[in-house]
Amino acid sequence: MVGKLLGDAFAIRNATIVTMRPLGTAAPKARVVDEDLGIVERATLIARGGRIEALGRDITIPGDVDVMDADGAIVMPGFVDAHTHALFAGDRVADFEEMAAGRPPKLGIRYTVEQTRKCSPSELVATGARKLTLMLEHGTTTAEVKSGYALTADGEAAMLKALATLDEFADMPHVVPTFCGAHALPPEFSDYDAFVDELVAHILPRAAETRIARYADAFCERGYFSPEQSARFLKAAAENGMRLRMHADELAAGGGALLAAELACDSADHLNFIDAAGIAALAASKSVAVLCPATTEYVGLDRYAPARDLIEAGVPVALATDFNPGTSPCPSLQTVAHLARRRLRMTTAEVIAGITVQAARSLRSDIGVLEAGRMADLCILKTKDVREFGYYYGADMVSAVAVARTRAARPFWPRGVGVLFQEWQPRS
Repeated sequence: MVGKLLGDAFAIRNATIVTMRPLGTAAPKARVVDEDLGIVERATLIARGGRIEALGRDITIPGDVDVMDADGAIVMPGFVDAHTHALFAGDRVADFEEMAAGRPPKLGIRYTVEQTRKCSPSELVATGARKLTLMLEHGTTTAEVKSGYALTADGEAAMLKALATLDEFADMPHVVPTFCGAHALPPEFSDYDAFVDELVAHILPRAAETRIARYADAFCERGYFSPEQSARFLKAAAENGMRLRMHADELAAGGGALLAAELACDSADHLNFIDAAGIAALAASKSVAVLCPATTEYVGLDRYAPARDLIEAGVPVALATDFNPGTSPCPSLQTVAHLARRRLRMTTAEVIAGITVQAARSLRSDIGVLEAGRMADLCILKTKDVREFGYYYGADMVSAVAVARTRAARPFWPRGVGVLFQEWQPRS
């Protein structure tokens, strides 16, 4: 168990609480200002059974809860990571060594696919648990996690079942499972059209049978899945009851954002090379832009996503780690917050919204807000000044985390999926 994880019944007093209530209870908007943070000073929060019982000033604390004096420190909603690939085996440290020496990486995604395919069900759960625990320690209480490192019918189903199992554990972040079938070309295929045929005919139906994936996702990019191939897969996924997300315009302008708007995707992600037409299309849609600056930083791309242009056009902007072994081995949204401040020129209020309410909106969830009756997902920071969030980097600024610990309090699935793999148990 994470050492700084709060219990099932607790009170935090003398806190500066960033509730996010003004933004979370209003219509979606892109321009976020300080008043949208809903800060309540010298406040008390009481939580029990995974829900907030009371929040405000002059609240009487009952005698049957653990009490923490925050001494003015910031309490804010638990971080929501809206784009991750945190379930994988086969890290790519060797590729990092090559990149650090100025040489091209040798292993690539095929190595991760090869290693992930070798995992037993319990090994999949164990490797996912290690990553999710690390994310929780840095403040993430909800993580969207994609499959896509098996790329076979049975393998993708096993990854989704592992994600459902991980969501059952009380000392892990909530997991929003995404079937990322159109992620890469598996080694047994040499043609993307032929693989999309396999995806639609065999892999997608097997994934849909599990009734686990809330979302489907496609890597729509030049040299990978074309807009036409991505659309074919995503439309088939929608017909199977999955909502849609999409990697778009990450490495070059390729029409991904236009397709995301056309398909009414809940999110269009990365967007480093989105053009004016793509921005306008997203602004006219209900899609949230999920930006991943840690990936841009790690890979060394020439261009970061144009956050300011997106916001000014009226597109809500969320932030995510894109945690994965090859292009963003970053589990911390705190690092992403710093990069968003420095590289994307986002304000403190925009960054905090980007990892709470805006990220939650991209998942079509009402999490990311602190108020009575809502889920008790929160974190306590090691600072009293909200402006310091995103200022410090290279240090973990989270002192304690709470995750809704009862199944009834959790916001997502699984749809009839229980604890499937008993061989591994969470750390105590």
